[in-house]
Amino acid sequence: MKGVVKRGWLAGALLAAAAAARGAWIFDGRPESWEGTPEELKVPPRTFPVLLLDLGGAWTDFELKASTNNFESLCYYVMSSGTNAWTSDPDVEIHFTDDCSADVRKWWKSAPGVSIGSQLADGVNSVVCRAVVAPSHTCTVDWETWMSRDNAALVWSYVRYDGIGLEMNATGTKSRWSAVVPVEWRPARIEP
Repeated sequence: MKGVVKRGWLAGALLAAAAAARGAWIFDGRPESWEGTPEELKVPPRTFPVLLLDLGGAWTDFELKASTNNFESLCYYVMSSGTNAWTSDPDVEIHFTDDCSADVRKWWKSAPGVSIGSQLADGVNSVVCRAVVAPSHTCTVDWETWMSRDNAALVWSYVRYDGIGLEMNATGTKSRWSAVVPVEWRPARIEP
């Protein structure tokens, strides 16, 4: 349509113009300083990571860990598996789809401290292709000290669980952990 301007494009252009007028640079979509920027153009900080964990097949649950020193110690831990469900984040939100539920498109929110596998419509045939993990700011380790998209030392790993045991390597001697990175950072958590 002629004369229609997309709000996102206009806000970006105005932000760039305001930054240029102050002689400031914009890196990664964020200005080096918000000083002098009109309030309505300021972007809220994106402090909530969204992690997408590939499960599939018999894998319905997981353990997820985060570290800022390559796993010499942990700053975050979630275990959704079986009767051992535990977390260092009591408000973590875990979402999944169930291909045997009445509406296979629906995002289900996992009940706290309960395995995903025990919440499925068909405990034998249901497949959970992916889990979406949305950490909160109610963590055992103060989130402000580590949970940031600018924290280059922050790494995440997860291992899948099938209701019986963890996924193991080819020799069956060690659990098979996979690296995972946030697919995005948001100003608020996903609330389907």
